[in-house]
Amino acid sequence: MDTKVFAIRIGDRYGQDVEDYINSKIPNVTWIREEKDGFKLQWNRLHLMNSDIKGPILTIDIDMLFINDYMKAIDYPIERGEFLTAKSWWRDSDGIRSTLNGGFQKYYPEDCKYIYDEFVSRKEFWEEYYIKTGITIGPVNGEQFFMERMVGKKLKLKYLPDSWFMRMQQDITQRDLIDLNTYYDGEWAYLGGKFNPEVKIVHFMMDEFNSDIIDKFNQTD
Repeated sequence: MDTKVFAIRIGDRYGQDVEDYINSKIPNVTWIREEKDGFKLQWNRLHLMNSDIKGPILTIDIDMLFINDYMKAIDYPIERGEFLTAKSWWRDSDGIRSTLNGGFQKYYPEDCKYIYDEFVSRKEFWEEYYIKTGITIGPVNGEQFFMERMVGKKLKLKYLPDSWFMRMQQDITQRDLIDLNTYYDGEWAYLGGKFNPEVKIVHFMMDEFNSDIIDKFNQTD
């Protein structure tokens, strides 16, 4: 695996069990645990765009389950000038949706230095802009909208195949299951206690991801 992987874990929302799980699935992952230079929470992922790493890097959130042949997603190839992500599955205020998922972003840092520079030049403005305009809600949010806006200026936005990435929640109702299987880009998403073999990453609601979910839903190829 040539891609350097960075996992964002700032604050005490997740237990050590979640970190141990990520370490067991992705070799040599580097952890970002502290806020730096006044950046708030998830905005700290932008620091990597100011790094001197020459090859591609991948930043991930840790409220995700890695299943089946998930390394195909980790190792998904990109060229210089491309920015890889997964399509987001949530909608914020008034149904406004970013097409860029903040939990999975792969790029060459040199290509993205201009994004870091723009954010630093108006940090307080950008940290508050998407909240003040009602596009999303606070207290800290909006980085995925900022990233989508900035990536579109110079880079080619590239997505993982839709069938590889899906959302999930712990207490899934029959109605939820119908919705999942309806909107999934494939024949079915989750049936009989199993995910479709095409699914490689399952993104959970951030406040509920823990070892109970890992034990309940984890499956291997």
